[in-house]
Parts: sequence; C-alpha cells; structure tokens
Amino acid sequence: MKKVLENKLTLYFISSIIPLLAVSIFIAELIYTSIGIFFLIFLIINKNFLTYKNIFFKLSIIFYIICIISSLLSKEIFFSLKSSLPFLRIIIFISLICYLIHNSKEFTHLLYKFFYITFILLILFGLIDYILKYNNLENLNYLDYSNIRLNLPFSDEQKLGSYLVRLYPLFLAIHIFKNNNSKKKNIYFLILTLFTSIVILLSGERNSLFFLILIFLSCFFLLNIQLKIKLSFFLLSFLALFIILIFNNNLSKRIIFDKNNQFVFSKDQIILFTPQHTAHYKTAFNMFLDRPYVGHGPKMFRTSCSEKKYNAKVGEFTGCSNHPHSTYLQLMAETGSVGAIIFSLGFFFISFKLMKHFLNKLFYRKIYLNNYQITLCISVLIFFWPFSPAGNFFNNWLLIISSFPIGFYVNEFFLKKNS
Repeated sequence: MKKVLENKLTLYFISSIIPLLAVSIFIAELIYTSIGIFFLIFLIINKNFLTYKNIFFKLSIIFYIICIISSLLSKEIFFSLKSSLPFLRIIIFISLICYLIHNSKEFTHLLYKFFYITFILLILFGLIDYILKYNNLENLNYLDYSNIRLNLPFSDEQKLGSYLVRLYPLFLAIHIFKNNNSKKKNIYFLILTLFTSIVILLSGERNSLFFLILIFLSCFFLLNIQLKIKLSFFLLSFLALFIILIFNNNLSKRIIFDKNNQFVFSKDQIILFTPQHTAHYKTAFNMFLDRPYVGHGPKMFRTSCSEKKYNAKVGEFTGCSNHPHSTYLQLMAETGSVGAIIFSLGFFFISFKLMKHFLNKLFYRKIYLNNYQITLCISVLIFFWPFSPAGNFFNNWLLIISSFPIGFYVNEFFLKKNS
C-alpha cells in the first residue's frame, strides 16, 4: 500500500484535484474521498496514527466529535449528519498531505506544476469571459445597472475570484520553497501574480478583493525581501487595480459605490456590511442563545432560521438563508460555543505567530519566520478569518480547497520538528 500511495499515478490524481475544483467538484470530490479512504486503511493496517499525535489533530478530532454530537441532538438527525459525518475525510486528507510531503520528493514539485498550469488557464479564461460579458452588456446598454461576475469554467458558480485568492498564497509558498534564488522564475511569477490580481478584481467578488488586499499587505510588512523590490511590485499592482476601477464604472459601482454596503453603529440599530447580512447574523446569534453549548447541529441553520423566535428582520430583509454568511456565527449556531472556540484557536495561533514575527522584525531586527512559513500562515489565515462575510463552513468545495494549505501548514508547524 505504501508503494501505491507514493506512486506517481497517485500523485497525479491528488494534484489533479487542484484544477478539478475549478471544473468539476463531483470528480474532485470523488478522487478526494477515494484516496482519503485508501489512506485511512493504510494508517489502520500500519498503525501509523501516533505519527499524527499532536495538538492540531487532537483538536480536529474533538471538533469532529462535537459536530457529531450536535447532529445527534438536532431536530433532524440524519439531515445534519450528512454534513458532520463526512468532515472526517478533511482531517484524513490533511494527514495525507503531511505524509506525502515527508515521503515523496515528487509531490510538491508535481503540485507546483499543476498550480502553474491551472492559474494560467484560469487567468486566460477569466479575461476572455470578462471581455465577452462586458461587450455584451455594452451592446445592450446594460452596463449602468448590471454586475459582471466571473464563473468557474463549465459551472454556474461565481467563485473564480474565491478560487484564485484562496489558493494563491499556497502557490506562492511552494514557489518560494522551490525557486527562491531563481530571478527569472521569480519575475515570471510576479507577472502571473499581477494578472491573478486583475482577474480577482474583475470577478466582482468583494470578499475575494478584500482577501487579496490582506495578502498583499501581509506580504509587504512581513516578508523578508528588500524594501525596494516590495515597493516596486506593490505600487505597480495597486496602480493597475486603481486604473481598472477608475475606467470601469460598472466594476467600481459594485466594489466601492454599492449602496447596499453599510456600516451603521447607532443607538437605534447596528448594520454590518448590508442589512441582509445583519439579519442573518442576528438570526444565527438568536439560535446560539437558545442552544449555546452544542448548537442546533451542522447544516441546521437553513431549517431553523425560519422559526419565528430566531428569524430576525432588518429593514425589509429577513434572516433566513442556507447559512448565516459568517463562519463563526454559523459555528456558534450549529455547533455551539465549544465548536466555535476550538475553531477560533486556529485564528489566534496564526495571528500570534505573524505578530511575533512582525514585532521581532520591527524592534529587534530578528527573523522569527522564513518567507515560506509566512506565506503558509497567510494561506491558512484566510480560512480562519473572522471579520468578513463567508460561505457555508460545511460546503464541500470550501473545505476541500482549504485542506491543501492547511495540510502544508500543519506539516510545517506541527509535524516537521517531530519528524
């Protein structure tokens, strides 16, 4: 079984999940689950569980158990278990990533190739798709009141920006790990980064643009690179994005001047992001107050939010939806305070490391983290970020795409020293 796991064909299948997440979630999920089950059998037969005996995997298992308990105590047990039971495969796949980094020299190299090809193709697809949609709206005179959103290829999912911004920091981390001293490859990568940023902006996803800015600012202040190089690139990037927003009224109206964007803090009311978002947040918090310890069960927000005692209303908007558009409020409502606290430890742990590095660099001229570690922290910080709207936490696409950076992060900070 060891030979099969480390076989080049298996590595190709695992790496192919990266492009498949942009094309076919069904095939990506099939490969993801099948290889995960095979790896679990391998661990059981070889009794290798002690290799993963660290705080991350202990907390992950506790979180998983809490999700199961929440489902078993929910009003619709089987409906909730459909989301909580499969969560185990995420933990298994993260373990598999760690295993392959240690035991296969080709894995990281092959994954990097898949990243490069996928990003180039998606950038070309995004640019062509935007030009076609823009010209179509211009011909129909719809530009003033229509928003252009970029889909993933062969899909109705408007997630192209989210896909690029969630995987870019890991792509950058692997690039740093592989090509740190190659000026030619670094220049190519910077050009690719610039076009990636443009497509993320054109995708019309405000949350993705926010994460892109967060990535850029984090890299600017934290990476151990010459200041003139960082200034040159970041000024060029922000100038390019600024020019696009100035000359594209349709895009700037959505990103900056959207009237639905509101932040109101007064005695009478509080509005975060939009009235609709605020209604979702209030509904999730009402559900949390009703069952504060174990929650209502994963996936239960969509069924319980319509109940009168939970459903909040802000203006003309009610708070019922598939999920509350906030990871932490969703976990509070569905897994209770215990699940939300365990998950929040990830954010505090990463923030502590990045802050420690920044303070050491600023006051003592010492480097606490290398560039590879910094970009890995940033790649996982996006998943744990609490201060912006978010998708459904138990969404398969989101969990699978996030498990890749988490796998590399866990290997670097929790397993590497032990190995």
